[in-house]
Amino acid sequence: MRKIYFLFLLVLILISTVPANAVTITFGDLNIQKGVKILIYNSTGGLIGEYNTTDTVSLNSSGSYIFILKPSEQVWFTNPLNALELFKTLTPAVLSYLLFAMVIIGTGYLITRVLR
Repeated sequence: MRKIYFLFLLVLILISTVPANAVTITFGDLNIQKGVKILIYNSTGGLIGEYNTTDTVSLNSSGSYIFILKPSEQVWFTNPLNALELFKTLTPAVLSYLLFAMVIIGTGYLITRVLR
């Protein structure tokens, strides 16, 4: 009976002393959008760090991690089409339809004024 306890204790000691290796993660810039940041959180929600898309991170392999892509700030005036997309996402659907209706009515008005 003592041998079984001794073997059990030996197995527990061997299992508990296995070193945790670090895992290295290298991000590759996929050229999706400039200025994308990657936030890494541990399993309890604590922030480990904020990295860009060309960084290399070394993490403990025994932990669980959450990776979040944080896009860069959208500026309204850099691209007119971007401004329209931001307007559509930030306003209710009815106001978006109103905007498109006003553009169609205004275009029709301008065409009738030019053809007179």
